Amino acid sequence: MRHRHLSRTAPVLAAAAVAAGLLAASPAHAAPAAVPRGQTDVNGDGYGDLVIASEATVSGVHGAGAVVVNTGSSGGISAARTQIVSQNSAGVPGAAEKDDRFGSALATGDLNGDGYTDVVTGTPKEKVGSDADGGTVAVLWGSKSGLSGGTTIDDPAASAHDAFGNRLAVGDFDADGRADLAVGTSDESVWIFGGVTKGGAASHRELKTAIAPTSPDYYRSLSAADFDGDGHDDLVVGGRYDEDGSYDGAALVYPGATGTYTALPDEAPSATTGDFDGDGHDDLLLGSSDNNRAVAYEGSAQGLRASARRVLTQDTPGVPGVTEPDDFFGEGVAAGDLNGDGYDDVAVGAEFETVGSVPNAGSVTILRGSPDGLTGTGAQAIHQGTAGVPGANEAYDRFGSAVHLTDTNRDGRADLAVGAPMENTSNGAVWSLRGGASGITTSHAVSFTAATAGLPKDPYQYFGRSMPTTAHGS
Repeated sequence: MRHRHLSRTAPVLAAAAVAAGLLAASPAHAAPAAVPRGQTDVNGDGYGDLVIASEATVSGVHGAGAVVVNTGSSGGISAARTQIVSQNSAGVPGAAEKDDRFGSALATGDLNGDGYTDVVTGTPKEKVGSDADGGTVAVLWGSKSGLSGGTTIDDPAASAHDAFGNRLAVGDFDADGRADLAVGTSDESVWIFGGVTKGGAASHRELKTAIAPTSPDYYRSLSAADFDGDGHDDLVVGGRYDEDGSYDGAALVYPGATGTYTALPDEAPSATTGDFDGDGHDDLLLGSSDNNRAVAYEGSAQGLRASARRVLTQDTPGVPGVTEPDDFFGEGVAAGDLNGDGYDDVAVGAEFETVGSVPNAGSVTILRGSPDGLTGTGAQAIHQGTAGVPGANEAYDRFGSAVHLTDTNRDGRADLAVGAPMENTSNGAVWSLRGGASGITTSHAVSFTAATAGLPKDPYQYFGRSMPTTAHGS
């Protein structure tokens, strides 16, 4: 498979650590190489890192929000290697304010081409001037010591909409070898920023989509990949499609993030990209949780092939379980090669899945890539009742609310991270499970709560509610 490149040391104390923005140093190492596409490596040591959002209380400010980074190593992820960043951290724009929910949206990529993954944070509830929900976006810069400082990406049309930063995606839309940033808003506008450095963005342009204008809380997705192999990443916007006045759910694909588009008939609260059939073209997976399904489209020289649309549910042969109303199968999706066979696999979260007699315990399903694309053959179901997974199924934990795949121990296989924001009375928790030759293995499984990671022990931290969208594929 081809790959393009886009350019605690001890447990920290809860609120005090968040307020101070304590950073855990990484061991010394040589200057990093370019970050492989799909890998999150904020300190450039070659090991994948986890980036996790929490609606954390910061210095006593409820719901201000924080981003937690757990760095990888030869032993994988550890709760002891944690960096917490909030708007009270040194060099980060803004200040912790009530219910800002800093990091509600996340994306990752090497925006300035220095070999370190940067973390883009959307704070759509941020008050901007007199606009209570104007929203803001900041880039947190990767470095040898982890995330270090940040830069605000200004809203070019602040009075025209709210919730700037409600959805994010990173991709090279103009094929100049540099990562660009796509930022969603409460209306139909998506803003594309190029030349992003610590001094800000060198350029910006507005993409007026055919997605219906909505309230700031409407759930839609942005994702990016090069589906036709022309060197330009394409932008996928999930939401309600209004061209014919029907407001049907759809995912609109904009080649090179330009004004023309193709409509796919699937509402997509979540989306991910990868090369599921190993043919060198990026493919697309749309998570349609309202319909309890995941829908795959194959990439080709002509772009995504609508005729090759493949619907996968818990009723698909080989997939464990059965489709039930309101499971929200597809609420979270992520792509990566779990077993190192050259085909990207996907993780699909079903946060309201009833496991046995336990309501809304949540689960994650692994679907395997193959020469024929994604398949139910060899699928795995994982939850807190799975042998070797720490914890136990409890009502309303919502295991699988967020999922992410990255290689945390540099063995050539992606590892699975799973969030359960309601664990421990909404303190929240995250699990890290390793990829292996047969898929996910529970050997060396790790789990930790918000409190373990250094956030407050109180309820309503919702640790693990969201993880980044990351560009995968060729």
